[in-house]
Amino acid sequence: LWFNDGNIILTTDTSVFRVHRGILGMHSSVFDDTFTLPQLCSDEVNPMFDGFPVVEICDADSDFTHLLHFFYDRRYYQRGTETTFDIISGLLRMSTKYQLDGLRAEIISHLALAYPSTLEKYLEAVDPNTHLPLFPPFQGQHFAIVALARETGASALLPAALWRSSCVPPDEIVNGI
Repeated sequence: LWFNDGNIILTTDTSVFRVHRGILGMHSSVFDDTFTLPQLCSDEVNPMFDGFPVVEICDADSDFTHLLHFFYDRRYYQRGTETTFDIISGLLRMSTKYQLDGLRAEIISHLALAYPSTLEKYLEAVDPNTHLPLFPPFQGQHFAIVALARETGASALLPAALWRSSCVPPDEIVNGI
């Protein structure tokens, strides 16, 4: 994402973005606070490019890219519509880190369709006739959800994800899932 009218340049380990401070600050108080802190005068401490401040972001490139796409296009992720695990996991990590409480709650609620906290909803979720608009299933999915829930503190997902992980055939676990 490179907007000609952007007023800040963000870099990850592989990408460079020229975006708008106001858009980022509007979505996250963490960004807003970061951009309103007093800036030092040394270019070595605060690099500039084309007259715009450059801020290095220490997040995974794909996770941060998903967050920026979400900020600029609300259709990029919508609860209740199928997406990819990469998008939903990246947005959950970023919403946790940057204190986007509404987005975080929305994603956890979305994941809770397949990893609910009640037995009634769980039985509905594992019914083969139920279509859950999450993401295409993949090998090791339940283990990935356990890891994501632990990483982001989404403990509501853990009971069902741990249970579903324990239902995987032992040979699949032994062979590297």
